[in-house]
Amino acid sequence: MVIDTAMYTVHTAFAALWAGSVLFVALAVLPLAREGELSPEAFGSVVSNLQWVTRISAVLLFVTGGHLAGTLYTVGSLTGTPSGYLVLAMLALWLGLAAFVEIGSAKANRGVSAKKIREPARNARPFYRLAVLFAVGLLVVAGLLGSPVPLF
Repeated sequence: MVIDTAMYTVHTAFAALWAGSVLFVALAVLPLAREGELSPEAFGSVVSNLQWVTRISAVLLFVTGGHLAGTLYTVGSLTGTPSGYLVLAMLALWLGLAAFVEIGSAKANRGVSAKKIREPARNARPFYRLAVLFAVGLLVVAGLLGSPVPLF
């Protein structure tokens, strides 16, 4: 029981940190970079930090989510119940979020290393926007999973 509580706490904390970081970069930092109001070094630093948050969160969410899924679900309940479908949807959204942040960050870093700011921000924008959609999707699915009201 203590291990499950610790796993749930770490899982929730890093999911919130990751989603919040993606939203902050995409909605607050990226527009400043697109307008040239940040230095390439500052933008590169933010992108690098987002990559670290993404990588650490992805690993921790995989480990803690795997533990929780393994203790709370069977193969049959994962593939045959509404809450199981939500867990699988969360896994797909998790993979997409990680991929879009990594692709967006690679596009941003490519230009930043050449001391550019507007072009790398424009190139990263579509991927960070998709990452925002996936992050919000993860939060919605998490809310549905944690809801005391029956799902279907």
